[in-house]
Amino acid sequence: MENYLTGREGGNKIDVSGADSSFRPFLSDPSENTVAGNSELENVPQGQSEVIFDEKDCPKVEVISVDSKPTEIVIHLDDGRLLKINCEY
Repeated sequence: MENYLTGREGGNKIDVSGADSSFRPFLSDPSENTVAGNSELENVPQGQSEVIFDEKDCPKVEVISVDSKPTEIVIHLDDGRLLKINCEY
């Protein structure tokens, strides 16, 4: 039985050894070489911040509003991480 990939060897070999393996959003510009990390934490969204939920042994939930419209929900997790949810209308 002949291998079904016979004839697919053509000269179309792709070298991925030098490829950029960093994660970025699909729609981002590949020429931008940004690394997610502490720089994102320094970018504080502009607007009014209001804590809507803060109880013992639970994550704190904060809503950031601009012109009385929520633009981002920030959840402060127990281990210090932040879960940011953008609100776009």
